[in-house]
Amino acid sequence: MKHTVITALFAAALLSLNINIAEATTKSPQVDVVQSQNQHHSININTAPVQELVLLNGVGESKAKAIIDYRTSHGQFDSINDLAKVKGIGTKLIEKNKGVITL
Repeated sequence: MKHTVITALFAAALLSLNINIAEATTKSPQVDVVQSQNQHHSININTAPVQELVLLNGVGESKAKAIIDYRTSHGQFDSINDLAKVKGIGTKLIEKNKGVITL
């Protein structure tokens, strides 16, 4: 009886948190962050600091710094596809983040 009550309380807690366990185990944390960012605001590649650029899917601290170094040396990006001019950034990375990136 005690086990049934504990199990029921645990199940109710999970349902109240609206957790999809299958989804939680298949997604990377970075993807979740980007999707969360996409729902609230976009990341402006012309103004974002390192802390914000690393929220992009596939962008770590070194790529974020490379983006900032490129924009410091060459000026602002004219299009999202100009990100491909940054060493280490390819078209696949740009495609994965198109819904989040702004100028």
